[in-house]
Amino acid sequence: MQDKTMQSEGAAAQEKAASEGELTFAPMRLKDLHDVYYIEQEVFPYHWTYRNFESSIATENQGIVMRDGQGTLIGYFVALDIVDEMELLKIAVGKAFQGKGYGRILMDKVLELARYLEMESVFLEVRESNTPAIGLYESTGFKTVGIRPGYYVQPKEDALLMKLKL
Repeated sequence: MQDKTMQSEGAAAQEKAASEGELTFAPMRLKDLHDVYYIEQEVFPYHWTYRNFESSIATENQGIVMRDGQGTLIGYFVALDIVDEMELLKIAVGKAFQGKGYGRILMDKVLELARYLEMESVFLEVRESNTPAIGLYESTGFKTVGIRPGYYVQPKEDALLMKLKL
């Protein structure tokens, strides 16, 4: 398992890597949660609570926020790294920014972080009806490796379990 020092170094490297045009990337902090939670509610019918995000930060999950040159939050992700695997717990792009390639940029950051932390694979779950997300994941190299029946609620739906071997 990577120790917390490596995780902090990974977060610091992400914070310094502020070049994708005018985009900046930084570790998710408590000060970001108002904007993060707004997007979370905007894009997910059944979403994490504010406390879920607070807990995620407290447990030092890998949370990254992506902002434009004016400081507007465009999107974020939260990932958990265990031994040699990373699980992508959350990834979202605000509705106003969807369909413009920001999801792909954010996914590239997920994979960059996973490689930096020397992960062997990345897992995620996605609603089987979420074709835009599935398309993004498949174009990034993810393959469906299983189904989790009834995984999602409101509405109840199966999840596809997807994996990318790095």
